[in-house]
Amino acid sequence: MTQQVANAGGNTAARVAGPAPASFGAIDLALLMMTIIWGTNAVVVKATYAQIPPMAFMAIRFLIAGTLLLSIAWISERSLKVHRRDWLLLIAVAMVGTGLYQPLFLTGLSMTTASNTSLIIAASPAFVALLNRLLGRERLPARGWLGIALAFAGIVLIVEGGGGIEFGSTVFVGDLLILAGTFLWACYAVLAAPLMQRYSPLRVTALTTSLGAVPLIFLGWPTVQALDFQQVDARGWAGMLYSAIFAIVIAYIIWNMGVKKIGGSRTSLYANLIPVVGTLAAALFLGETITPLMVVGAAIIFAGLHLARTAKVVIEPAE
Repeated sequence: MTQQVANAGGNTAARVAGPAPASFGAIDLALLMMTIIWGTNAVVVKATYAQIPPMAFMAIRFLIAGTLLLSIAWISERSLKVHRRDWLLLIAVAMVGTGLYQPLFLTGLSMTTASNTSLIIAASPAFVALLNRLLGRERLPARGWLGIALAFAGIVLIVEGGGGIEFGSTVFVGDLLILAGTFLWACYAVLAAPLMQRYSPLRVTALTTSLGAVPLIFLGWPTVQALDFQQVDARGWAGMLYSAIFAIVIAYIIWNMGVKKIGGSRTSLYANLIPVVGTLAAALFLGETITPLMVVGAAIIFAGLHLARTAKVVIEPAE
């Protein structure tokens, strides 16, 4: 996270409060757009699975997204150069944020319910805050933790208002996959932060996504070859393109811009809005009912997001 830290009396080992967080601005609007994209993406992916199985979907999606990201980055910056010392970290970020996270999330999504997925995703901000704390990068104050707790409580209300959580053998395995994926996404946010200090969010996104996509394409290619493309209609391809272009290319760039500008902990808080958007999308496109309890839950999530977003993070510089 790029922040200027004032050293008191030259003591760089002291815990230093970072500057007061910036007011709601352009990056927050972009992150809100990202939550809309990811919230509706779950509905789109579920519908597309009826025509394209998960493994084939994953391979085609990342072939499109990786190629497009590299092309945009090259046209925009005319360089994809990364210093040799950063390649190991870059590859680790690629494997964590794409190569491992995506198979877990997409497979888990096909096995569990949207309600369970929404509740589990709510753990992401807490994971990011804990990892940053363990690595000694930043410490979230009590106000921030209260915001996380409120957002989590709001998601519980949304899930409960939508009919509660469903458990079963297959669903439980899907829940575990989503939980593992959520932890890996938090690791991605934390590991990518140092790269954001040296390279643009676009370059980091393009390289990590395309590198992480390589094993996914190889893994899913046999399923692609076995796919009967005649069964995929215009809606299926539209869902594929939406998920590749918007949910990967655009949303990943916005996410990494957020990590660079306001830090991983604050950026990850916007994940708590995804269930709100997902609930609205399900009501609009799937005819699901929005209950008063779900409305109350959404309001609590927004209150928690405001508390945590405006909390002053304490920076713990290295000695």
